[in-house]
Formats: sequence, structure tokens, C-alpha cells
Amino acid sequence: MNRAPAVLASLLFAAACASTGPTPSCNLAPAADHHQHLLSAEAAKLGGEPPLAAVDVPPEVARLLADRAAHWNDKKALQDLFTEDSIVYTFDDHNWIKGRVDVADYLGGRFARPYTVTPVAVHLDGETGYLAGYFTRPDKNFGEVQMSLRRGTDGKWRIAAESPVFPGPTVRTEYNADQLIKNLDAAGIRRAVVLSTAYWFGSPFHKNVENELAKVRAENDWTADQAARYPDRLIAFMSVNPLKDYALGELERCAKSGRFKGVKLHFGNSQIDMKKPQHVAKMKEFFRAANRLRLPIVAHLWTGDPSYGAEHSRVFLDQLLPEAPDIVVQIAHFAGGGPGYTDSALGVFADAIQKGDPRTKNLYFDVATVADQQPEAELTLFAARIRQVGLKRVLYGSDLGPPYARQEWLTFRTTVPLTDDEMRTIATNVAPYFSCPLVWRGLPARAEARATL
Repeated sequence: MNRAPAVLASLLFAAACASTGPTPSCNLAPAADHHQHLLSAEAAKLGGEPPLAAVDVPPEVARLLADRAAHWNDKKALQDLFTEDSIVYTFDDHNWIKGRVDVADYLGGRFARPYTVTPVAVHLDGETGYLAGYFTRPDKNFGEVQMSLRRGTDGKWRIAAESPVFPGPTVRTEYNADQLIKNLDAAGIRRAVVLSTAYWFGSPFHKNVENELAKVRAENDWTADQAARYPDRLIAFMSVNPLKDYALGELERCAKSGRFKGVKLHFGNSQIDMKKPQHVAKMKEFFRAANRLRLPIVAHLWTGDPSYGAEHSRVFLDQLLPEAPDIVVQIAHFAGGGPGYTDSALGVFADAIQKGDPRTKNLYFDVATVADQQPEAELTLFAARIRQVGLKRVLYGSDLGPPYARQEWLTFRTTVPLTDDEMRTIATNVAPYFSCPLVWRGLPARAEARATL
């Protein structure tokens, strides 16, 4: 979807604040970020695919790429590298530039420094072909590109169409507490919950992970170590794939350590199928254990299943929530996957809340990345759903950037059609797990709870 409206709104809002001086609206910032992650160096290896390897290309295509690099800012020379009817997409105004002269004029002034195109796939078939690759400088790949190629009557290959993507590719690196605190400071946010990504090591998406359980434990412990460096600002949630045979043991281990205030579950990454009774049975057992240990749960329900929606939420409401009546359950991304959310899934919870369903008494929702890249109609529906579930149940979150907390809040603040008072309510909401009372919502603390809260 087109992100331009959200970005433009954010820029206009920032400009207005700068020109009119501080106002309550401009100064408004969330008290806490309820959806953040840290990444160890080991987890970062799983967080983004490494760049594809460069491939050899036929000499005539290699010559085309060499000429492109040599004449990167020479508008006249670039013309001969494109067909007469060539077309290039521009992210500057989300439009197409057509014709060799205009294409060369645009590309010849688009880049601030020299670059090359590193090919990772090429195929030629008669007089046509394609090439995929990276825009590359000595320090990194900074963009991706796909080109359609055509051979002219003079035997030279030229570019007929080009679709660039900036920035790219995404390569994850370690993201630690120092970096998170810096980004929180930039957003004016005091506190955050850091959700471990240990479940990545047990994900079916990452097959043949050596020493899987050891790496799950190490990632959980590393997250706790990082949060402990800023004890007045950060709290840690452990994580695990709850379908694994070791899941309950890791939950118990983390609870007994006293270093974690809750649990992060990612149904999609763990490939939990709420339509499979055996999966539901495992999840019920896990929810019972978390409830016994008084560990709140942040649950990413979206799974990537094309049918994901109301049916999945009903199973969650009817079978899982009753197993955790004494703890906060926070549904991530407003019951979607971000950007945006899944309205049919959210609607089940919203209707239950409106009816006073007691199973929803400790139910909360974070809005991490929900407002990103959404058209006006979706944002209007989003605002209506926020009011339906109740403003006090809505928690700000920004997720693992980029964009980071400051931009995420600005996007939410300037695109979701809520009043200043409504925004202020959401900004000041802080989940009960930050206070960590030994008596949870009037329930007596148990021996196992004292080790974790």
C-alpha cells in the first residue's frame, strides 16, 4: 500500500509544531511502549535473509552494467543505455517516468554518489530478458532493482523498464538496550517492554537450528540481561514456540529466575493452527501454566493463513482465554499482523467486550504498526474499533524498527482520526504488568508468583 499519505501527514504535523511553538498536542508522547524487541547477534542471523550472491552475466550485459556505473550522473550518456520507449518507476512521487530522454534525465540526477548494479539473477531469451540485482556501493547494498532488457537491431542490450526499491535489502544486526533507549528517548517514551525473539530458534521457518533449546534459552537470558541494564525503564518478556516439547520447561525456568514479567507468543512464527485440536490442546496447557505462574501474555494471533479471521478469534476467546483468567492477555497488532489489522478477527473481541463477556476482563490490545500504510477508510474503521473495545484497553507499541518509536507514534498520532483527548488517553495508558503487584487484581499471591513478579 502507498505509505505517502502517512509520511506526508507526519511531516506536516511536525512542521506545524515547529512553526507554532509547543502545544499539548505536539508534546504528547506515550508513557510506555508495549511492543518492543531486542535482537542478539545470534538472533539477528535469523531475522533477515543474507543478500543473494552475485552471478556472472553474459559479456554484453556486463558491458551495459559497466557503462551504467561509468556514466551514473551523465544524463546524455545514459540515454544510449535505455530503449526509446523505456520506463522507470520513481518512489519520489510514486509514478512512472517514460521515454529515454526523461528517464536518463531523472536517473542522471537521482543518485548523490557513484554506484554499481550487482546482478543476482539474469535470463536472456532471444531479443528480451530480465535482470534482478542490488544497487551497491563499497559499504553496502542500498537498494534493489529489477530490469527488463531488450536487444536492439545494433546488437546492444538496453534497459526497457526498471523498478527500483529503496531502501533495501533488510539485513538485521544486533539491536541492544542502549540502541533501544536512544530511540525511546528520541520519542519521549519513558518505559518499554522488550519481547524476546527466542521463539525464532524454534520456528518451522528456520529448519535445522543446531542446539535449538540452548539457543532459545540463551536468547531469553540475553534479553533479560539487556533489560536489567535499565531496570527503571525496561522489563523483559520471555518467549518460546509453545508447541515444542520443551516449551513448558522453558516457561518454568524463566519464571523461577525472577527476571521476566511475562511471555510473548507468536502464533504465525510458531505455525500454530487454531483449527487443529491438538494445537489448541497444547495452547490450553501453556495458558494454564502461564496463569499459574502469573506471567502475562502478549499474543501475536495473526498466522498468515488466508482464512485468518473470526474463526481463529472465537477459538482464542472460547478455549484459551478461560485458561488464563488471572493475568493480562495483550493481543498484538490489534489482532492483525501489521501493517494494518484484521477487522474480522478483532470484531469477535470487540463484540464480546461490548456484551460484558467476563472472559475479556483482562484483555488488552496493542496498536504496533496498525496505522502504517493504511488508506483513509481503514484508518476511520480502526478508530471506530478503538472506541468499541474501549480506549483504556488500547496500548501504544511500535515493534522492532525501522521505523522506530518516534516515527511510529507520529504516524499513529497524525493519521488515526481520534480526538486529542482520545489520543491522550492512549498515550497515558500503561499495562498493569509494569507495576507488577504481588496481589494481582485482588487475587492472593502464590508461592510461584513471588519468584516472577
